[in-house]
Amino acid sequence: MDGSNKKTNTKLQIAVEWFTKNRNTLFLAVCLAIHGIYMVIFQTLDIWQLSFLNMISCGFYANLLFFKKDTSERSMVCTYFEIIVFSVLSEFMLGPDYGFFLYIVGMSAAIFYLAPSYGNRRFIYQLTGIVTSVVLEGVILIFDIRFPHIQQVMMPYQTPFYLVNLAITALIVLAATFLYSRETEKVWESLRYSTDHDGLTGLYNRRFLERYIEEIPYGSRTKYVIAMVDIDFFKKVNDTYGHEAGDKVLRKVAFCLQDTAGKENLAVRWGGEEFILYFPDATQEEVYTKMEDLRKEVEALVIPSAGYHIRITITSGIACGLEDSNYEKVIRSADEKLYLGKQRGRNRVIV
Repeated sequence: MDGSNKKTNTKLQIAVEWFTKNRNTLFLAVCLAIHGIYMVIFQTLDIWQLSFLNMISCGFYANLLFFKKDTSERSMVCTYFEIIVFSVLSEFMLGPDYGFFLYIVGMSAAIFYLAPSYGNRRFIYQLTGIVTSVVLEGVILIFDIRFPHIQQVMMPYQTPFYLVNLAITALIVLAATFLYSRETEKVWESLRYSTDHDGLTGLYNRRFLERYIEEIPYGSRTKYVIAMVDIDFFKKVNDTYGHEAGDKVLRKVAFCLQDTAGKENLAVRWGGEEFILYFPDATQEEVYTKMEDLRKEVEALVIPSAGYHIRITITSGIACGLEDSNYEKVIRSADEKLYLGKQRGRNRVIV
């Protein structure tokens, strides 16, 4: 069941990303289709004024889609005002009972999603749409503007037209709201990730580890082991091969660290070329074995960069913490053992 849900969520995410990427093109295509259908309907009903109006709108969208091939945010703003003009003219011919004014209301909400880079100007566009809608309805009702011939032909179709226009407007608002919320959620996820992770290596950062340990409820704390890791002579790598090579080395070592940590432990970039592995519910002997395997794995690495083949080693220090241990003291203890390993010749694990 979990696998099925995960597969469904992945498909939904792919679909949302596709709709988000192609939202402007899809919106223009939907508008073209709606006006095309209305053009045919009004032509069938022999209402040439509305058929001609929808034909002009079809030309507007066809021009953007097929000739200019312009689906930019600027085109979305132009589309917004085209919809306002179309709705105003339709309302004057038909009156308020057919729901064409609803398109102005719907687009006043959708413009926030379709033209995000326009910032606060979207509020002006929204206000323009809302004011236009209110004034339009007021003018029509106060002055009782009617086109008798059109009214007579359209009277039997009043309710269907209103319901269809209401449904289309609701779908536009719902789709824009849903996609906008998903996009906002994605931005927040990205911000949360950058807050908790190191940008170069993808490992957790120092702030995350400190917060993680501090937030563990006191009654849930157990023994833990911290391993401090340092890349030997890393400054020499930067000086000899360049900072790009140094970044490759950091990423490669980070990959090895993450592999050693697995899913149950934490791999953290502490700063510079220093890393920490945090092992909750582990014994010193278990961690020592893992760190020795890690040391041998890194020693065997050959990292290509700009025609060079870089070899590196790491030194590690291991310290244990009890349930009530101050984690900062445990980290300092691991760091002292790391320093001792450096003094003893590097490329070793000190317990």
